Amino acid sequence: MGPSCVPWSGSEGSASLRSHLPLCNLSFEVVQKLVLPFGRLNYLPLEQQFMPCLERILAREAGVAPLATVNILMSLCQLRCLPFRALHFVFSPGFISHISGTPHALIVRRYLSLLDTAVELELPGYRGPRLPRRQQVPIFPQPLITDRARCKYSHKDIVAEGLRQLLGEEKYRQDLTVPPGYCTDFLLCVSSSGAVLPVRTQDPFLPYPPRSRSRGQAASQPTTRDPAQRVVLMLRERWHFCRDGRVLLGSRALRERHLGLMGYQLLPLPFEELESQRGLPQLKSYLRQKLQALGLRWGPEGG
Repeated sequence: MGPSCVPWSGSEGSASLRSHLPLCNLSFEVVQKLVLPFGRLNYLPLEQQFMPCLERILAREAGVAPLATVNILMSLCQLRCLPFRALHFVFSPGFISHISGTPHALIVRRYLSLLDTAVELELPGYRGPRLPRRQQVPIFPQPLITDRARCKYSHKDIVAEGLRQLLGEEKYRQDLTVPPGYCTDFLLCVSSSGAVLPVRTQDPFLPYPPRSRSRGQAASQPTTRDPAQRVVLMLRERWHFCRDGRVLLGSRALRERHLGLMGYQLLPLPFEELESQRGLPQLKSYLRQKLQALGLRWGPEGG
């Protein structure tokens, strides 16, 4: 069975890629450096030989360079284009045993944990080996490096204050890491009638793997009528996008896609909208409209 591929449409980069082909003639380390930017920029090249050639390289070199192998697979994971044959190899007991004693063991296990999550959520046809539970580690247990580096430019503090005044401190959680290890910006618990509930009254996250969710259900489909629904407010800051400000970086798109597939309802807060709010009162009005558009409601203490 071949890879599952959903390309981002566009023509940029195709000419430069052709100048590097055939990839098969390049060293594995050079191939890794060429492939990583595609995942980061959330761009699947239109060159027809890109994936077949890359699969051949992975089949030939995967056992020689474990870290480069998982780096390439991470990029393909961001592009929703994972070759089954390579997954069989990196989830094999031999590969896992080989990387256990290396200096990069923890980062490789983190990448393998993310790949296992992608298999669980996105590849229902996969029937090969999986990462043993004892080898799994949290994927992204804290905010990403770019968010920590640019925290003074972030809208997170003012959004947190807006939610505090609008809902009350007990009705949202900030920077909560949910299984299998994704850090959320803000998380709300919602009853079957759409009421925003105090987070402390129940488990703040949904079970993983999802127990009762159809794999074919769209990630963006509203599900606030389900008894244990959770709503995740996702800040989309300027640095979460490629330079054009339209396409999310691969890591951001991956996180949103997986949270949606796990059953969380996502409420994106784009930087253009956040930057247009003039002061806290206007931001509170903006958040109120966003939440009410989802059918959420809260008591008079919400303001």
